Amino acid sequence: MAALSHESRAFRDTVGAFATGVTVVTTSNAGAPQGMTLNSFTSVSLDPLLVLVSMAHGTRSLDGIKQSQKMAVNVLHRKQQEAALAFAQRGGEFPSDHAMLDPHGFYSVRHALAIMRCEIFDIVTAGDHDLVIGEVVHFESSPGEPLIFHRGAFGGLDEDALVPRGRVIGISDGEGWM
Repeated sequence: MAALSHESRAFRDTVGAFATGVTVVTTSNAGAPQGMTLNSFTSVSLDPLLVLVSMAHGTRSLDGIKQSQKMAVNVLHRKQQEAALAFAQRGGEFPSDHAMLDPHGFYSVRHALAIMRCEIFDIVTAGDHDLVIGEVVHFESSPGEPLIFHRGAFGGLDEDALVPRGRVIGISDGEGWM
């Protein structure tokens, strides 16, 4: 990979001020599992259920998604830093000790906080990345705290950032924003 220009490095540092969750996107290419750590993930739509990840051109995982037309977005638990680092190794072997082929036919990260299994809805080229939009066909989540990425480091939620049990911020009577 070419060295980042001063402007690119400065921009990367600037957007690093935004704390994000950490995901691993998994897929397969000709039956071989592929996966990579990403923090560029967002939900897009509730009808239909759509999510989006941003992936650099030329990655094996993006090639696998284009070939298989499916992916799983695995939201990592706070204690899964090792899995995040394993999937972040460029050109490395698929870290099968952290993932498995699940009963739904998707590669899933073991003990992930949430998993969204998707069929590809659309892929949009945007600069040096592709925006991969997946239609969620199956999802699950478990309790726990997410792994957070901020300014180039992993962490978790601070105590004052936690929502009181039983309360969902922004939801009134189960629908819409307040």
